[in-house]
Amino acid sequence: MGHSVKRKEDPRFIRGQGNYVDDVVRPGMVFMDIVRSPYAHAKIKSINTEKALAHPGVAAVITGETLKEYNLHMMPTLMSDTQMVLPIEKVCYQAQEVAAVVATDRYSAADGVELVEVEYEPLPVVVDPHKATDPDAPIIRDDKEGQENNHIFHWEAGDKSGTDEIFQNADVTVNKDIYLPRI
Repeated sequence: MGHSVKRKEDPRFIRGQGNYVDDVVRPGMVFMDIVRSPYAHAKIKSINTEKALAHPGVAAVITGETLKEYNLHMMPTLMSDTQMVLPIEKVCYQAQEVAAVVATDRYSAADGVELVEVEYEPLPVVVDPHKATDPDAPIIRDDKEGQENNHIFHWEAGDKSGTDEIFQNADVTVNKDIYLPRI
């Protein structure tokens, strides 16, 4: 207390001798880059990986179908749900991962991403969360059995009646809808 503590890590960074994840090199190390959907909601009609696989340095292109062959296409989420690691039939949001390109260097992986050809059929989108549960809203996660709307997650915790009582007895409550535009 009362005096500065000399930082031990600064000198190596000041001299350009810091070690970062990007500096790690291991024998046989490969790099991965991701093919992402330009659509918020679309059927995947086809994924052609031939050009990417023919590119020098590209070792593999992994799709949802590739993972399904090994029963690795579904993954658990934090809330006891499951979702596809890479989609097979359709994408559910813009920039969703569609394929992974594995290569001997980052540049070949990036080139491979550009060479993967994905044919999409755009589907109706839901952009307003307040309209997502309307009866006429397109169902985004129709892979979930019995799904009738876009409400796919429900969670309750705590004392609802106690919380409601506190809000009812409060001198002031504030409700505010905040919209965050895409940048």
